[in-house]
Amino acid sequence: MVSFPTWFIETIQGRLVEVSALIEHQSEPRQTFDEERKAFQALFASMNIAHKPEFEIWEDKLSLKHSVIYERLYLQGLKDGMQLAHSFTAPSALSE
Repeated sequence: MVSFPTWFIETIQGRLVEVSALIEHQSEPRQTFDEERKAFQALFASMNIAHKPEFEIWEDKLSLKHSVIYERLYLQGLKDGMQLAHSFTAPSALSE
């Protein structure tokens, strides 16, 4: 198993937090996030949530929201990984 340096792990974790925050505030998935928030508020407008259809609606919206976040995180991770790989393979101007 490869052991990564602490600074590298902290950098990747910081990038994950940064990208997650950006995804939450992008306009494209905003409707999905707003729908989840409204469904959550409707869910707790009633005290008896166990037998309410609002719970199922909120659960569906939350699942969709998480799907959007995970998809965006995956795509951004792929882009970041490609940039990192390219930076290791591209000839450096300093080496000339």
